[in-house]
Amino acid sequence: MALHRIRRISAPAAECWRPALPAARRSGIESWLTDSGSLTQRLRRSSARLELRLLRQGPARALRDEYPLLGLPQGRKVWRRDVLLVADGVPRVLGHSVCALSALRGPWRLLRHLGVKPVGDAVFTRPQTRRSAMRVKRLSAAHPLLRLARCNGWASEDALWSRRSSFVYGGTPLWVSEVFFPG
Repeated sequence: MALHRIRRISAPAAECWRPALPAARRSGIESWLTDSGSLTQRLRRSSARLELRLLRQGPARALRDEYPLLGLPQGRKVWRRDVLLVADGVPRVLGHSVCALSALRGPWRLLRHLGVKPVGDAVFTRPQTRRSAMRVKRLSAAHPLLRLARCNGWASEDALWSRRSSFVYGGTPLWVSEVFFPG
């Protein structure tokens, strides 16, 4: 299988996502940030009830630093999905996924019909899907994903840990970011 080649574009240090280790060791949630298995499955195992709340799904703009990852020009619409994972009534993770719209007619067409199913359930059932190395970042209050969490009352912190990786299927990447709430 040919892997999608990603162009490297330098970014200011404040915007960099770092390799999971050793950065995750400072987080206090290292095992959550570095676990390469299904986050959804792990949350199911550690809670009595897991609920996925679909916040957004469909054509939208990606985050500024995601366009180079997708090989797309800034401002182009992508397929975007934002979800909230709630374990035992407590918001635990904000999930954010993006891929090129053209991927919905090809390798990632199953994403069009996810509804309230987690993306993880779709990607981990395809043995040909390859996951990239995990990258982590402590999001500042100015980051769009942390602003989304704060304005909805899911988090009050000025900084939260997040991880990002890509799932490549049919040579096309799906980028998934997950923001972890305290507790």
